[in-house]
Amino acid sequence: MSGLSLLDILLWGILAAFAAKGFMKGLVREVCALLGVVAGAWAAFTYYGYVATALSGFIRLPKLIAAPISFILIYTVLGLLFFFIGHLLTTIFKIMLLGWLNRFGGILIGLLQGAFIICITLAILMNGPSPAKIKGFIQSSATARSFCKAGIDMIDGWRGAKQAQNRAGRS
Repeated sequence: MSGLSLLDILLWGILAAFAAKGFMKGLVREVCALLGVVAGAWAAFTYYGYVATALSGFIRLPKLIAAPISFILIYTVLGLLFFFIGHLLTTIFKIMLLGWLNRFGGILIGLLQGAFIICITLAILMNGPSPAKIKGFIQSSATARSFCKAGIDMIDGWRGAKQAQNRAGRS
């Protein structure tokens, strides 16, 4: 099949949108946002019980209500902390006349984020219970086939690492 299909154009449009988002936010803010999500989730899952105990004693809330409030509170506080750190570091980059490096690094991170999301989504659509018509669209698009193969390889790599970890745990 020659030429670009509608799906090819859509996929390249998604990548362009992620690149534009990366350019607008810059490398530092993109990385800080990612760190905020990861650190916030880790800390919320790890410490919400302790905060819930303190919160229920301080405000006299039932633990059933204090636990989700604590989780959201921890996640939000860390997310905001990394947000402000990202803005501070971006300002420092601008003062040091490295704003161009920050912007172009943001394009790279944006492209990687977009490609990752496309790869995993297409791999799930091809291997999951999706309609045959959707699978046909993916197969008919050279761009989609390439991204799908990369997504399947990533998932297989994760599964292989998980299986190796399980085998090591049994030994």
